[in-house]
Amino acid sequence: MTSRERMLGAMDYEEIDYIPCSFMIFSNLYEKCGSEREYIEEQLKLGLDAFIHVGQLNHTLHQYGALHPDVKCTEWGEETDGVKYFCRKLETPAGPLTGRVRQREGWPTEKDFPLLKDWIVPRAEEVLVKPEEDLEKLKYIFGPVKDRDIQKLKEEAGEAKKISDEFSLLLVGGWKGYVNPGLQVDPGVMGCDAMAWLSGYEDVMILSITRPDVIKEYARIIHEWNMKQIEIYLDVTDADLIIRRAWYETTEFWTPSAFREIIAPFIEREAGLVHQAGKKYGYIITSAFMPILDDILDSGIDVLIGLDPEEGKGTDLNEVKERFSRKKKTVWGGVSGAVTVETGTEKETEDAVIEALACLGREGGFILSPVDNVRENTEKAWQNTYSFIDAWKQYRRNYL
Repeated sequence: MTSRERMLGAMDYEEIDYIPCSFMIFSNLYEKCGSEREYIEEQLKLGLDAFIHVGQLNHTLHQYGALHPDVKCTEWGEETDGVKYFCRKLETPAGPLTGRVRQREGWPTEKDFPLLKDWIVPRAEEVLVKPEEDLEKLKYIFGPVKDRDIQKLKEEAGEAKKISDEFSLLLVGGWKGYVNPGLQVDPGVMGCDAMAWLSGYEDVMILSITRPDVIKEYARIIHEWNMKQIEIYLDVTDADLIIRRAWYETTEFWTPSAFREIIAPFIEREAGLVHQAGKKYGYIITSAFMPILDDILDSGIDVLIGLDPEEGKGTDLNEVKERFSRKKKTVWGGVSGAVTVETGTEKETEDAVIEALACLGREGGFILSPVDNVRENTEKAWQNTYSFIDAWKQYRRNYL
């Protein structure tokens, strides 16, 4: 059985030779590599079921969004009482958007001041998009897809397909955390995470309750951009799986009713588009999703990527397994990368792998991974990573 067959078999609850292990993110290895091919080959040396990203639709999306050609962007720096601020103004046909970000711990910098990134959220002194005022302007951040970006994706997808065919590996599109070694980006096919980057989250959380019409329109604008991206990924790549990132769509930020009314309908539309093409739809969410688990399942996802038993805030492995098995949906994850692999002992890592395999692997529908990443480049993290892989190899056939 090839790795691609094994991964797809796990998603289809088919009989497979053993439970696959595929690291959803593996940045400490990625950053040691000089190319996508090297990264894949290093994972294969470890025996992992590596997957290949088909490429990034817009390599500069994190920097400037997909700005409409009629938008003028101006950036400048200010300093007050020894504190640096980075400012941005977008002149759109519907009016200006202005934002101000405070430098903390040396970031942002003149060379690194992106529009869309997690690090902006705790540093924003003035958010760029004020939801009650700026939604007509927001549309110009997610403007038309540029021909050159589609052509670039075609080229990258062609190279990815060659590697996939050579090693028989799963092809993934939609969200890609690293454009190349050394350049980590956040956007892609994304959910309400973009609201955090552009508007902070305090106002979004309040408005999701007091003015749900505003936030639903906000989510719709992001969703329409997602649909454009997904259509292109489906058209010009051979991706087996399209992924939407949704780290900020948990009940830490949304009430279950707000998730059900505002977010879930758009997930369902995206999943439906992917399914029309005969492909799989993956949803990355790693914490506080138990109260909305049925809503996620009912939205049509094929695989939930990111089950973390330690940092998942109430995640119950047995309950997740029971509810996912009932719907024939797949879980990808099972062990905490940050808590167990990076800071635990080898014994704790091995025990966590065995527990994940025993609980989540029975009767199919499981792909093992640290969640959501192994990033610490320390001797402990690497030794635990090897223990993680060794334990998987030893027990991966025991719990089918």
